[in-house]
Amino acid sequence: MNDRTTLRFSLPFVLLAVVVLAQETPPTPAPATEDKPPATQPPVKQIGGLRFLDVSELTVVNVDVSVSDKKGSVVGLTSDDFEVTQDRRPQPLTNFAAYVRRVEAKPIPAPASAATAASVSPTPEAAIAAKREPRFIAFYVDNENIMPFDRNRVISKMADWIETNLAPPDEAMVVAYQRSTKILQPFTSDPDEIAAALRSVRRYVGGRSDLISSRQRVEEIINQNSSGSGSGSGNYNQAVEEARGFAREVRNNLQFSVRALQDLVSMMSGLPGKKAIIYLSDGLAMTPGAELFYAIQEKYTQPGLISESHEFDATDLFDSLVRTAVSSGVTLYAIDGKGLESESGVDAENAQARSPLVASIASSNYQDSLIYMADRTGGVAILNANDPTSGLEKIAADFETYYSLGYRLIPTGEDRMHRVEVKVKKHPEYKLVYKKTFIEKTLPTRIGDRVMSGLAFDLKDNPLNVEIKTGEPAPAQNDRWTLPVEVSVPFDKVALIPDGAELIGFLMVYYAARDTEGKQSDLQRTEHPIRLPASQYEAMRRQRFTISTSLLVESGIYRISVGVRDELTNQAGYALARSAVHPEAK
Repeated sequence: MNDRTTLRFSLPFVLLAVVVLAQETPPTPAPATEDKPPATQPPVKQIGGLRFLDVSELTVVNVDVSVSDKKGSVVGLTSDDFEVTQDRRPQPLTNFAAYVRRVEAKPIPAPASAATAASVSPTPEAAIAAKREPRFIAFYVDNENIMPFDRNRVISKMADWIETNLAPPDEAMVVAYQRSTKILQPFTSDPDEIAAALRSVRRYVGGRSDLISSRQRVEEIINQNSSGSGSGSGNYNQAVEEARGFAREVRNNLQFSVRALQDLVSMMSGLPGKKAIIYLSDGLAMTPGAELFYAIQEKYTQPGLISESHEFDATDLFDSLVRTAVSSGVTLYAIDGKGLESESGVDAENAQARSPLVASIASSNYQDSLIYMADRTGGVAILNANDPTSGLEKIAADFETYYSLGYRLIPTGEDRMHRVEVKVKKHPEYKLVYKKTFIEKTLPTRIGDRVMSGLAFDLKDNPLNVEIKTGEPAPAQNDRWTLPVEVSVPFDKVALIPDGAELIGFLMVYYAARDTEGKQSDLQRTEHPIRLPASQYEAMRRQRFTISTSLLVESGIYRISVGVRDELTNQAGYALARSAVHPEAK
């Protein structure tokens, strides 16, 4: 049995196309498919398929909290020591575990009702046997925003650190950004492979020198005959225009840099367990050009000129990144590669001294974004350190020494943000690091996240035994190609229910594609009803229900990720395919 669909994927820089259904009659435009909410009850008289998943029973919020005092990490706390609220409402803990670096401590039962105690309070023997979910760590080297010397100094320490800190079940990957994002080493538990990939980054040319040269040129204009020349001088007007041009250029480049990091965050969304990105750069401008406008204000005695920089404020870009990270459950750790800067503003980047105040503004402008990203996602920013080793040890402690506090969420049926507050009773002086917000996600959204993660990572999660095959691409219009794709599921993996003399079921199929240059499609969804005579079920149950699809894409080598959801049981399976489009791409 076969269902046929044509999907035209809109990759970046490709004209938007529509989704149509190809029937025996000529194709006609079809409305966009909306995800149905997950089933709340098992299907009546279910035939075949997998067991029903009760989404409300599976929804547990886990808040990972690092606790420290002036001496370092605080260990030995119990569930009774914590107080957790969601949206200002107290939440009784149903799960509690304490983890210590390199040693997984025995989970300590949280107070629970008699009805739940048996399921959430394992015996010590069971706790020892239980395996925690793996942690996924991405090392992200922003070559576009770092000086090579700074980068090479830090990644040497990072490579040494990873060789002693990465072990199964945790996995790490290495990503480099220079105009486009390149995965240099996919996820692996092998520390030697990660260390080698980090060291290979030293071959790349750092892009920060262009920004520094542009800024130095503007600073030279600011300093030309500035003393006593007043606001009416040509130099003043030229300095302001040059500062504005610099700020525009920096903000434009910043959009690409932040978007690239945000894309990686989104792709990690579907990974299980703890997820983190260790981001290395020389900082990103929170307000592009702020230090130049202040230097002009100071040199030409023009109070209030600093307000000119507000036009270029980039807080919105970092807000969007933080929202994506919180929604994806990804913690951002930031390392400032510049290390300790001179208070006088004289360093390798600056040909001449700045005033202490201008130097301070320049430094904070590029560090504030790192602090912002880390603080708001529950991470740590490592600043003003020529040797990042102690900062990396701090990150390791944050990874491995923490408390996991779990409580049951009553689903709202919507994608909704919630605010969480954690306190340690009787110890207000303790410093707590955790994500203060989280996004409640519906089942369709979580499935979509897994499909998007499949564009970069191999995920082995396929209870429906989904298979995907690609055919030979055919030329289409405007230098694009039609790539045939078949997605299939065994009939006996799909829940069917009686409808008169027939059996019916419903599948929602999710598609996404990404090429080796990093261009990717949006997530697409199509719904496919299954209907067959009840008398034929036994003969067909070992056969596969096939959905034929066509993707309209440009030339390139593609990774195609699909997810299939059984709408009656809430079960989902995932599969991947790789295909070269156009002979030159093979």
